[in-house]
Amino acid sequence: MLRSETANSRRLSGLLMSCAVTALFAAHPAWAQTSASSPAVQPDQAGVEVIVVTARKQSESLQDVPMSISAVSGKDLEDAGYTELNDISRLSSNVYFEAADRSKPLIYIRGIGTRSYDAGSDPSVGVFVDGVYLGRFGALDMDLMDVARVELLRGPQGSLYGRNTIGGAISVVSRDPTSVFKGHLSGELGTSAISGDSLYSVGASLSGPIAGDAVRGSLSVTRRYREGYQPVAVANIRGGSEDGWSSRGKLIFDLGEATLRLSADYSDIDGPPLVFVPNQLGVPADSPGPLTPGFVTPAEPQDPYKLSSDALGQGINKKTSGGSAQLNIPFGAFELTSITAARKLKIEEVDDLDGTTLPFQVYLANEDGSQFSQEVRLNYETEKLKVLVGAFYSSEDVNRTETINFGPASLLSFFVSPAPLRWDFGLNLESKSSALFGQIQWEPTERLSLTLGGRYSEDQKDVVFDTRTTVPGFVISNFTTPVSRKWDSFDPSASLSYKFSADVMGYVSYTSGFKSGAFQFIAIAPATAQQVANPESVDSYEAGMRTTLFDRRLRLNASIFSMDYRDLQQLRLIPIGGGVNQVLIANAASSRIPGLELEGRAVFDSKWSLDFSYGYLDAKYKNYVFNSTLDFSGNRLQRAPKNTLSLGLNFETKTSLGELTSRLGYSYRSKIFFEADNNTVDPESSEDGLGLLDASINLKKNNWTVGLWARNLSDERYRRQVLNSTGTAQRGIWAEPRTFGLRVSSDF
Repeated sequence: MLRSETANSRRLSGLLMSCAVTALFAAHPAWAQTSASSPAVQPDQAGVEVIVVTARKQSESLQDVPMSISAVSGKDLEDAGYTELNDISRLSSNVYFEAADRSKPLIYIRGIGTRSYDAGSDPSVGVFVDGVYLGRFGALDMDLMDVARVELLRGPQGSLYGRNTIGGAISVVSRDPTSVFKGHLSGELGTSAISGDSLYSVGASLSGPIAGDAVRGSLSVTRRYREGYQPVAVANIRGGSEDGWSSRGKLIFDLGEATLRLSADYSDIDGPPLVFVPNQLGVPADSPGPLTPGFVTPAEPQDPYKLSSDALGQGINKKTSGGSAQLNIPFGAFELTSITAARKLKIEEVDDLDGTTLPFQVYLANEDGSQFSQEVRLNYETEKLKVLVGAFYSSEDVNRTETINFGPASLLSFFVSPAPLRWDFGLNLESKSSALFGQIQWEPTERLSLTLGGRYSEDQKDVVFDTRTTVPGFVISNFTTPVSRKWDSFDPSASLSYKFSADVMGYVSYTSGFKSGAFQFIAIAPATAQQVANPESVDSYEAGMRTTLFDRRLRLNASIFSMDYRDLQQLRLIPIGGGVNQVLIANAASSRIPGLELEGRAVFDSKWSLDFSYGYLDAKYKNYVFNSTLDFSGNRLQRAPKNTLSLGLNFETKTSLGELTSRLGYSYRSKIFFEADNNTVDPESSEDGLGLLDASINLKKNNWTVGLWARNLSDERYRRQVLNSTGTAQRGIWAEPRTFGLRVSSDF
């Protein structure tokens, strides 16, 4: 059933089910308290845990960090049934993280994000794994394997991170090898509300000493498979399917006072294919575009989870690999850190662009990219002063080709028949980025702390556009055009914090951010290729409190902020005739984004606790004149819900059967718009408020753990993304329905 049909009744039934499960847990008075710890959490018997993070390149309590930051342990993510990085949006306020497929993630923090996924643009939100920046969009939405914790930083980051990020940062910290031999085996079976959909995963990890305390190592391997929840007739594929392998290894060498960490990872993932659901917008004659005489638009599908498509061989294969070496050398009051990394990404993709049984358009993409980065930091610390200075360099080489094959149903193909019509849009990118950054933290008293930081960045991009067609002169022609640009920026930051008591800290801060310019990813003419979007910039002002109250029974953190966001890089679809739309990236707008965040944890007693997070965002375009007849000023930014909420009710105890832990989670976001016009040009380009209910329960006996998990218990049916053709046709990408599974694991 579609969400709009019976949403309220299903929400109510899901809530009643959850209350029944909760009541069942509470009905066992003989159960007693148990405690669990993770690499990022230190239990405090008096109440809330002390969460240790490294967001400022030093180990410190979450409550001592003067910025809006969230952290969640890898174990908590695994126990809840969350296996992909995009799942963190269910736990965090003012965060939108949806993936149309595993190569096109859309990450927005506080309304700032990037809609593009091409080689000519950069992400607005940086994703770092063990301190290494992931430069390409296709690598950002990863499996959560052998993860110690995930830290989420809101607002621009630059004075502490090698790569500047304008919207925020997501830092994934993998587990270090242990000093004693340990192993972990896991297996999982599951299904969804869609008939024929099944999933399984198996994983194994080993960790321990290799040469006494001097060398430790770890190795993890995971295999995941899913049949898929969107069966597509004719093409014989299933949307939401997946077949992949992932592995990660780490070695730690203790070299006297120094430490060397070597890490490597590899993944090979097939799917899920990008399945489009056509929406004719009430004008079937124009959908999916001008048709050859004799072809008729097929009827719009009644169920977005039962489709038909004609293109064979659809799917996405993504291979990622990388390695890094981190060397830490302490000497006196100083510590030198060097991080050297190299990464590769390869993507091959075939999609039915019209999403129908018509032989209209098939889309192909091929991307091959490599990345090298070097970061060096020097830390100095005394009782009252902490200083960090660093330098960063990265280079990328990316080759990507977007191809459109026009079938006989396309009127454009009919005009040139019997010649085949194929367009290839090639782009070769050579990018170099370098920066100097630093921060000084001065504590004149035990309570007062002043932090000043800054970053100077230089980005250079050299791009060669190579556009080819089988019929030169018809709409487009063959051309090769080189384009180069270079930008630089200085971005300062400052914060002042004061500890009113051991458990209450307040702060005010100013940070600025910069994102380099963007190139077109489809250039239909040399003049189009020469149109390069200028860099984006943001100034962010924030004030907050970090508190631990009521005898450490409540952790409550709050922040209010206002951001001036300038020169937004917007992707536009502009009709050029013949049913063809030009895709253009340009600076189109400025915005002012005020908002607030509340988050924390309440411990009711030895068994019950509640995690909570709320975000408010008033993200609107301050100035956005689309063209001479359309003014989008005052409209809401895309994928920037006004309200976001996350609740997690936790229960833990001991029983005669073992240690029991459970979580009931609810995440909500208000209405979002997929396009800047807010439905005035592209109708039905919005999604109403969405609430998702998740649950998990785990029973541990000795070394064995058995768990049940469920995502989207109320079976909400909603779109993750839409692709528009400026009011004439639309294709939607639909999300996962109710999914649940059983997990068994053993530690040894």
